[in-house]
Amino acid sequence: MKKTGNKIRFLIGLMLLGIALAVFLTCNHQSEFTGNRIKNPDAYLLDAEKMNGTDQHTLDLQKGDVLQVSFQTVRGSMHMEIKAPDGTAIYSGNGKEATGFTINIPQIGTYTIQVEARHAKGTIHIQLP
Repeated sequence: MKKTGNKIRFLIGLMLLGIALAVFLTCNHQSEFTGNRIKNPDAYLLDAEKMNGTDQHTLDLQKGDVLQVSFQTVRGSMHMEIKAPDGTAIYSGNGKEATGFTINIPQIGTYTIQVEARHAKGTIHIQLP
């Protein structure tokens, strides 16, 4: 009888541990954003005090346009990718190496800006002059 009781306690403890782990993992990966975000037809301005999750914006651009980019990760991790209309990445980075630069637009179309952040603080400013 005592062995059966120990097995039941062990199984209950294991189940409670599994539930606690699931709750922790769910809470740890929730999207959150504190800061300012402006999405205009000619600009994407992100000032994140705290960001977990992803964000996206599109810009309709002309061949020969030049984007001015300022990207800085202060804390945590931020990854940004700018994709051309055909899906190829014309920029991919983390805001730690190159923080201010320009991008020459190679073709007309809709360009997608994708940002993924984990426990991040930083800024991304992309705009036409």
